Amino acid sequence: MVEHQGALLADEMGLGKTVQAIAAIAHLRFEVVLARTLIVTPTSLTSNWMQELARWAPALACRRIIGNAEDRRATYGLPIPVLLANYQQIRTDIQQVLADGLRWDLVVLDEAQWIKNRHSSTSLACKLLRRTRSWALSATPLENRLEEFASVLDYVLDRASAFSYTRNQLHEEAEGHFLRRRKAEVLQELPPMIIQELPVDLLPSQRATYDDLESEAINMASELNAPASILAEITRLKQVCNFDPETGESAKLEVLQGILQSLCNADDKVIVFSQYVETLERVASQIDLPADIYHGALASAERDEVLSHFRSEPGPRVLLVSLRAGGVGLNIPEASHVVLFDRWWNPAVEDQAIQRAHRFGRLSTLIVIKLVVVDSVEERITELLHQKRELFAAVIDDAPSSKIDSTILRHVLTGVSQANTQTERKVSSEQI
Repeated sequence: MVEHQGALLADEMGLGKTVQAIAAIAHLRFEVVLARTLIVTPTSLTSNWMQELARWAPALACRRIIGNAEDRRATYGLPIPVLLANYQQIRTDIQQVLADGLRWDLVVLDEAQWIKNRHSSTSLACKLLRRTRSWALSATPLENRLEEFASVLDYVLDRASAFSYTRNQLHEEAEGHFLRRRKAEVLQELPPMIIQELPVDLLPSQRATYDDLESEAINMASELNAPASILAEITRLKQVCNFDPETGESAKLEVLQGILQSLCNADDKVIVFSQYVETLERVASQIDLPADIYHGALASAERDEVLSHFRSEPGPRVLLVSLRAGGVGLNIPEASHVVLFDRWWNPAVEDQAIQRAHRFGRLSTLIVIKLVVVDSVEERITELLHQKRELFAAVIDDAPSSKIDSTILRHVLTGVSQANTQTERKVSSEQI
């Protein structure tokens, strides 16, 4: 990537395409090759890029494109080393960007399969961006037809689209600009398990629904004294993080679909855990891969059949599992990936779920992805899980509801902690 103006990084999922791109950007910035970089991502992955940039290249100043048309126009023109935009913004703003004569030293397209249809307005907009270097990241630059790979390659090579290519022609033109590595090829360099907490940005209507519901809950918070009442409000918010009850919109589903689209091997098998059976049913109805649901309402023989099917049938395929029904006692080492669609209170429960696939004797790396909605109760739950794993498990999980600490629950619901005005409260074993 450092050596080529056009590059398509197509490593299998889990091999760090984002980190590799950030390292290359930081290196070229240090070498004074790059002054301005634009990174274009799906809406739901923008926060993940912000976090990864802060982690791997903290010296790089970066900013997200946000706000109305005038705000976005002003931000595009700022002399900031790295700007982050989503595909919808580029499609909407391209005419103004061109009219303003803006140019970038590098434009990076993440999940570049978004431009696989060369006739789509999104694809055309991205290819019109004025740039010196063109990088694309995608584990699946080709999903159905050669034309899809050709469209991504047109962007990488910054050229006009041709109408037809043969496979050999595409290979010849991609030479020197294309890199793909598989997990099997770097197995000895990988740890036995890769765990990633993936921040997810809610889609617009989903965010509006969530914010309205959260505002109502916060206004009621002072009246909610019983832990069970607070938990009920938190549960409603968590469910909106999964799916908008009004529109059915789901940023998490969009991310999951991107993960599943990157899978193409017979041994690619994904377990998706959720604490809500309704969520599992919605996911099953909207993904393209074969999927079975494992939940507590199934008879014992039905559960066995579901597991046998997942183990014996070739992938790519998906097993959707209720966290409570399948989080313990199962042995499913056939899985290559585990996705936690929503977060549970007790980290031990999540760890148990992951261990269903990470069993002794695995020969391949297990990829674990935990989806966390940004600026939500899920993010606050995750923060508390990191800070107080043992305390949180003791206070929340398996405790009588009448003795659950309402202070912690109220903080999860509202984001406001009494610790801001008081000395941090220590929960003793007597209180628990």
